Amino acid sequence: MKFFLSLICCLPLALFAQTDTAALALGDTTIYDIVDEVARFPTPCERLDTTAAAKAECSQASLLDYVNRRVLYPAEARDQNISGMAVIGFVVEKTGLISSARIMRDPGGQLGLAALRSVIGMANEVRFRPAYKNGQPVRFNFVLPIRFRLEEPKPYVLVEGDTIYTEPTTPLAFIGQDGDLAAYFTENIKYPASGEDSCRIGQLDIQLLVRPNGSVDVLDVTDYNDLGTDFTFEAINVATKSYGKWRPAEYNGRKVTAAYEVSFTFAPENPGCQQIIDYYNDAVTLINEGQALAQDSTTLAEGLLKMDQAVSYFPRDGRFRIVRGQTRMDNNLLAGACEDLQLARSISLIDWYDSVLPLICRKAEE
Repeated sequence: MKFFLSLICCLPLALFAQTDTAALALGDTTIYDIVDEVARFPTPCERLDTTAAAKAECSQASLLDYVNRRVLYPAEARDQNISGMAVIGFVVEKTGLISSARIMRDPGGQLGLAALRSVIGMANEVRFRPAYKNGQPVRFNFVLPIRFRLEEPKPYVLVEGDTIYTEPTTPLAFIGQDGDLAAYFTENIKYPASGEDSCRIGQLDIQLLVRPNGSVDVLDVTDYNDLGTDFTFEAINVATKSYGKWRPAEYNGRKVTAAYEVSFTFAPENPGCQQIIDYYNDAVTLINEGQALAQDSTTLAEGLLKMDQAVSYFPRDGRFRIVRGQTRMDNNLLAGACEDLQLARSISLIDWYDSVLPLICRKAEE
C-alpha cells in the first residue's frame, strides 16, 4: 500500500473588508483571517509579472509537492487502514516565518501528529511570502488541510503517452550476447573521432524503453560530462540496434512495455590520452569511497575530502557534482550544495532538484 496526500482549500481566497488603518500600524500584533493577499508558499512564480490569484495557485501546487515529499504515513494508520483529513493551523508572521503550529483536526492513527511534524519541519526550512492588508505585511492565520489516503499502487506509470510497467510479473531481460548487456555495449560502442583530440571522457546514462514486440526506443539520456551530440547519437544508435535481443516484460502473462537503465563510460583510444584516463579512474574511485564514508557522521569529513579531490580532477563532471552536492545538502552545507547542484544542472541538464534548489540557494545566502 502507498499513500497519497492532497491539500484541500489550503490557500483561502483573499477577502476584502473595511480596513482599520490604525490596526495596521507598525506595532500591530493582530493575527488576521481576512486579508487582501494571503500568505504564500515561496515559488519561482513570485518573480513573474502575474496576478496574486495566479501566484496563489502556483503556491498551492508547490506546497502540496513539498508536503508530499516529507510527510510520512504513520505505521499505526497503515496497520489499522486509517485515512482521512488532518488539519494543521499555524501563523505566518510578518517576516514570513511560521509559528504556533497546532493540530486542528486529527483523524486518528497518528495522522495529525505526522501532519504537524511536516509543518514544524517546514518552519525550519521555508520562509513564506507574508500576507498583506492595506499594503502592509501582517500576521496571518494559515489553515492547512492534508488528506491522507491509502491506495493500492498501480504496476505502471504513464510517460508521454506510454504505459511503462514498473512492477511486471516477469521482468524485462537482455538475452543477446549471452545475457551480458555490458559486453554488448562494450563491443558495439565506438568512441567518436571528434573527441580524440580533446581526450573527452565521462559517463552517459540511457533509459531504454523495450516494447512487447522487442523494439527498443530511448526514453532519456543523461550526459554527465557534456560530451556532446556525437557521443549521444552513438549511444542511442547502439541502444536501438539491440532490437530483438530482449525478452519483453510480462504482466499476468501479457507482454508489456518496460524500461531499463544503462550506464557506461566513454574513454578515448588515443595513447596520448592515457593520463586523462588514469586520472578519471582515480577520480571515480575517490568519489565512490567518499560517498561510502559520508554515510557515517564520524567519517563525513574524510568522505567530503575524497569528493573534493575527485572534483578537483574533473570540476565539470556532473555526476561528481551531484554526489557531493547531495551529501552537502543532507548535512546542511547549503552554500556548497547550491554551487554543486546548480553546476550539475547546467552541465547535465537534469531537473531532479528544481523543486528544492531555489530554497537551498536562498537559505545559503541568509
